[in-house]
Amino acid sequence: MLRYFEEMNRRLALEGKFGEIVIAGGAALALVFNARESTRDIDAIFQPSEDLRKIIKSMADDYNLNQDWLNDGVKGFMTEKMNFHEVLSYSNLSVSSVDAEGLLAMKLISARDATNDMADSVFLMKALDISTKSELFDIIEKYTHPNQHSMASKYFTMEAFEKYKQALSKP
Repeated sequence: MLRYFEEMNRRLALEGKFGEIVIAGGAALALVFNARESTRDIDAIFQPSEDLRKIIKSMADDYNLNQDWLNDGVKGFMTEKMNFHEVLSYSNLSVSSVDAEGLLAMKLISARDATNDMADSVFLMKALDISTKSELFDIIEKYTHPNQHSMASKYFTMEAFEKYKQALSKP
């Protein structure tokens, strides 16, 4: 991931442009929280989107990466309520991350089975030292919009909290 950010910075510099990326999901968990060693793709929002899309595509071709190796599919889960902090700063590229509470809210709202979302949610609950279910629902309320809430995410959140409590009780 770092190598590709450095290459993206190099390409931006050659064009005399500056880019900003805000990472979320597995990329943030790997890079910022050391929760895992890798991620399949980098979920992010980025500007200027047209310029960065061209660079993303050319890097996918040059490095034999999936075309969506860096994608903005997460934009439907990010809200203006979330907090970002810079994690990498290059001459022509700034990389920021969603904070732990925002990441947790996104993971819980997405409620995706057959992904790392459950394990990631438990990891983030540990990092935030969550003590009650109501804290989780407060975080969801704080960082998301009501139209993002679903019964699936409610049940996913309750299941994640139970797994978190079980993980805490293990020596």
